[in-house]
Amino acid sequence: MAWLWNSWEEYVAAVNPVAVQGSSDRVRLSHTDSRSLTKHSLYEAVRELKENALELKKLGFKGREISTPAHNPAIVSKAFVLVQDAVYAGEELLLYHKRLAQSRAAYGFLHQQLLINEWERYAKTHRITREINQLVSDMDKLLQDYDSLVEEDRELLVYGNELPDPLKDDFCLARDLFSVGFDEVGLMIAGRGEEGVLRKIADFRSGATISGPPKNFDLIEAMFRDGVISKDTKALLHYLRELRNSEAHSDGTKRRSLDNPRGTATTVAPHFQITSS
Repeated sequence: MAWLWNSWEEYVAAVNPVAVQGSSDRVRLSHTDSRSLTKHSLYEAVRELKENALELKKLGFKGREISTPAHNPAIVSKAFVLVQDAVYAGEELLLYHKRLAQSRAAYGFLHQQLLINEWERYAKTHRITREINQLVSDMDKLLQDYDSLVEEDRELLVYGNELPDPLKDDFCLARDLFSVGFDEVGLMIAGRGEEGVLRKIADFRSGATISGPPKNFDLIEAMFRDGVISKDTKALLHYLRELRNSEAHSDGTKRRSLDNPRGTATTVAPHFQITSS
């Protein structure tokens, strides 16, 4: 799923594009287009990057030092258009995937993309074959990290989660929100899912476990006293409740935020199964 930039300037500062040109309209359109359209644009960029990497490998540029082909002006000439298209596709991919652009795997590509600007100078020597080969290697790393992020997003909060489907819904929604960069909203939905799990557990517990004056009853505190959740989880759930409540009140106060909502959400995700015992 797409992770979008806040502005064209932010994208340029991080990616320094040499092939993708435009203005603030590029980022603005990525926000105003439908999610299905931005997802399509993202997948098209990935497809084109993979195709160009494959074609460069067919020319002998395998992306491995020991496989660098001998300098051949005819092959280098054929590679030029493929390199241009590959750099454009890579920058287009990063236009729609901010998280990937900020990953370690993007480091090589974000330096090697300048090959386009240096092509004529490098083509006068055997250096051009090494530079093309390095670009293919960096493209492979970028695509591998993209695939890893896709798999990570797919499994976040739901991998190994054996909750009944109705209780899993909030965690699936939270996962989808994280996958498109809505981290804080995703965290709050994950917290709501955790509370739903606690309520279901309470249904299986005896009345004595959660007894007390109705106006003073707090499910989170009751589950903590009963040993169902830890002290840290209790504090986290109270904090998430506070975040949700602050969203509901328009008093002009600025609510707090977390530095790592995604990491926090994995702590929130349930590590227990619901049984009737």
